[in-house]
Amino acid sequence: MNARASEQEIAQPLTARYAGATVVGIGAHPDDLEIGLGGTLAKLRKQGARVIMAVVSIPKDYEVRRAEAERAAKILGCELAILFPEGPIRIEDIKTSRLVGAFDALVQEHAPAAVFTHSSADFHNDHLLVHQACLPVQRRAPFDFFSYHPTNCYPVPVNFHPNVYVDISDTIDAKMHAITAHASQFQGRGLDTEIYREYAHLQGRIIGAGYAEGLDAMRLRLA
Repeated sequence: MNARASEQEIAQPLTARYAGATVVGIGAHPDDLEIGLGGTLAKLRKQGARVIMAVVSIPKDYEVRRAEAERAAKILGCELAILFPEGPIRIEDIKTSRLVGAFDALVQEHAPAAVFTHSSADFHNDHLLVHQACLPVQRRAPFDFFSYHPTNCYPVPVNFHPNVYVDISDTIDAKMHAITAHASQFQGRGLDTEIYREYAHLQGRIIGAGYAEGLDAMRLRLA
């Protein structure tokens, strides 16, 4: 690849980079992906990527939460995969080797160009377990590897510093609709989802956009 072509590849929007390819987002539970990078996933799909939303487990209210996850994935235009679909299960009850094996199988099946998962800056133990189990999966293939902002229901300080931003001004509404599809987690508990729009607006200001999502690029192929 010549220098001019390399410059063009680096300069192209992140979401356009994966047009025609498969990308995988991994979330510990239903609603994690929608909160963390729902706008990015919707934009990836709009720009021609095949997007797999991989949910590791549903710890309780299995049928309700699975139906909500299916609705949210449809709103974003993505495909839903429940990695442990046999029924309610907690991530802390899954052996690490089994969890890594599930991620290995996911990468082997879909050969993704990029994988998005929880951050090491998260404070939810299940999210940290997923992050740690994703790390060794990098040995399977040279995919781009990102983590997204810690997902939470209340505004709390976290030590997360994005180095990549995606303008989601055209998909912020899809992100918000996908989040509210999880009615049992928000309406049912009296939680306000507008904090996610407000945070996306703040991230957008950093890059001069209406709304954005910040990511930590842990591994990125530039050629």
